[in-house]
Amino acid sequence: MRQAQEINAARETALGPLASLLADRKTLRDEFEKTEEPYGRAYVEAQAAGWTAEELKGLGAEEPKRRPKGRPRTANKTAAPKNAAAATAKSAPENALGSAATSPEKPHQ
Repeated sequence: MRQAQEINAARETALGPLASLLADRKTLRDEFEKTEEPYGRAYVEAQAAGWTAEELKGLGAEEPKRRPKGRPRTANKTAAPKNAAAATAKSAPENALGSAATSPEKPHQ
C-alpha cells in the first residue's frame, strides 16, 4: 500500500508544473482572443490607407482571422454586376414589345 502512495505522490508532484502551465496558457489564449477584433480593425484601416496584404505580410502582419463587422470585404463595391449589361439588353426588347402591345393603336383613316 505504501508503494502505491509513493507512486501517487510522485505523479501529483509531476502534475504541479503542468497544471500551472495549463492555467498560464489559458490566460494567454484569453488575452490573445481579446486582441482579435481590434487587430482586424487596424488591419483593415491599414489596407484602406493604401497598404497591400503583401506589404503587411512583409511587416509580419498576418491577415486577421476575424474581420470587423460591417461592410463585407470586396475590391470594388461600385462596379456593376457582370450580368448587368446582359440583363439590360434582355429587358429592353421586352419593355419595348410590352409597351407597344399595351398602347392603343390609332385607327387608319
